[in-house]
Amino acid sequence: MIDPVIDQLLRIVQRDPTPASFTSSYWREYAAQNTVRMDRDRLVLEGFGIGNVSRPRLRGRLLYQLERLSYSAVTAKLPDYPSTWRTTARLARSLGYGLTFDVWKSAVIVALLTDHWRRARLSPRTFAIIGDGYGFLGALIRRVLPGLRMYCIDLPKTLVFQATTHQRADRKITMSFLGEPHGTEGDAPADLTLVLPQAIDRVSDAIDCAVNVASMQEMNALTIQAYFTFLRWRSHAHSRFYCVNRVEKVLPGGEVSRFAEYPWQAGDEIFLDGPCPYYRYNLSRRMTPDGARLPGIRLPFTTYFKTHWHRLVRLASAGAAA
Repeated sequence: MIDPVIDQLLRIVQRDPTPASFTSSYWREYAAQNTVRMDRDRLVLEGFGIGNVSRPRLRGRLLYQLERLSYSAVTAKLPDYPSTWRTTARLARSLGYGLTFDVWKSAVIVALLTDHWRRARLSPRTFAIIGDGYGFLGALIRRVLPGLRMYCIDLPKTLVFQATTHQRADRKITMSFLGEPHGTEGDAPADLTLVLPQAIDRVSDAIDCAVNVASMQEMNALTIQAYFTFLRWRSHAHSRFYCVNRVEKVLPGGEVSRFAEYPWQAGDEIFLDGPCPYYRYNLSRRMTPDGARLPGIRLPFTTYFKTHWHRLVRLASAGAAA
């Protein structure tokens, strides 16, 4: 039996999977390649461009293990990485996911954040994850920090993947949904609230921590501005926003997304800022980090990424910015 929240999402996917004002040329081109449909009583999901969590064959598993070892100088600086990686591997196996680059980088992100929270003496309990692909990062955060409240914000098709991942990761999870800008659904508190971009203003909680990894680079300027405005209104003195995206990316429609041109402000307090050390390459010859298949065979199985920048920041609140 399909969860009522997922059923709501499926109806929207049939009606309007890519809301015009929040859909860049990138997603107008690639969203159609994601399959979200019912086959009788079975939900069929086939992802494209939202990451790679597929379980590889033996050669792929060995490559991913070598890949993790090649980044050991990065992970050695994160005290929480060993325990976080063990939790990550257990969660991935329970979901039937492979220990791919996308799964591994989630462990690095969580270890980086938990290290900062401990040093800053913070205990975040309300999260917003913007553009989480299959939903693994959000599920991992909930596994590491049980009992928190999370908002997953994305386009309708991708939210179906995320809802399914969260539900499989925690059978007791409660879910709600915010779809229309002025709707009434989803007002009851829930462990996980799935939010369409046009409904972000209906999130009433203050956000302790927001995360965006490699998806703002695929958004139009209007959407990025909307998310920053939302986060500034929901920020407080101890809020954090962790943002990892390409320094520059040209979208299919010719738009250019630049990290430095996101609507940062002089009043933002920056804790970490620079080229992202764990987002430089992977050793899979089959997939890019966006989940797209690579043509032919690349030796020695290394794909180098364009430069990604990461920034951990307390955004100046909307009141302070005015």
